[in-house]
Amino acid sequence: MSEHAQWDLGRRGRDSAEVRAGYDEAKRAIAIGKAVRERRLALGLSQTELAKRAGMTQPALSRLEAGGTVPTIPVLERLAGAMDAELVVGITPHAAA
Repeated sequence: MSEHAQWDLGRRGRDSAEVRAGYDEAKRAIAIGKAVRERRLALGLSQTELAKRAGMTQPALSRLEAGGTVPTIPVLERLAGAMDAELVVGITPHAAA
């Protein structure tokens, strides 16, 4: 066995609602982080500059941009304001199967 631990969740573990919810949350966090990073770069701002404008720390902004955290609506509102942007939140129905 290698130095790294090997995990076998089995079919049930991978398909559980809890695991799927975790993947969905991670995908949302990554998408939000990517959108913030792209807007920040389009404005020519450093992480430090944007963090200061939004009233947060640079490490917190870095984690958010990397998809390491799902930000709250108030944090997203502060970031949007700091980037001269509008926060738009929507609910879209799934496509018919």
